[in-house]
Amino acid sequence: MLRVPGERGGSASVHDKLHVGSQVRVRGPRNKFPLRPARRYLFIAGGIGITPNLPMLAEADTAGVRWRLLYVGRRLSSMAFLDELAAYGEAVVVRPQDRPGLLDLDGRLGDPGPDTLVYCCGPEPLRAAVEACRRAARASTARARRWASG
Repeated sequence: MLRVPGERGGSASVHDKLHVGSQVRVRGPRNKFPLRPARRYLFIAGGIGITPNLPMLAEADTAGVRWRLLYVGRRLSSMAFLDELAAYGEAVVVRPQDRPGLLDLDGRLGDPGPDTLVYCCGPEPLRAAVEACRRAARASTARARRWASG
């Protein structure tokens, strides 16, 4: 787990307060980011935001629904699950900040279409950029768009 100062996920607490042998109380899983039915999906993940997307990718893939993933991170070496994602081939676009060819979010996201559900999970700057694209898409056309973020 990366230590990320100022994040709400608790990484600072884990690094500062827990040690080997610490007891941690956990509850069963909660899903506040469910995959809703759609004809197509666009998943956008930033950093560890890839984690909640993995089961949704698998579910969409198993159901035969068309999807693609845009995955961004600070460094390629810190991006999780790259081996697992490689199995999906060209449906996955990986763009770390430490390599040339940063992700053109506006160009990749564009107008996802009325039959595409967009899911985004990642740090606040990424979610804000996706939200700006969502507002622009709504302003450019009267057709309904379906977006989710977490």
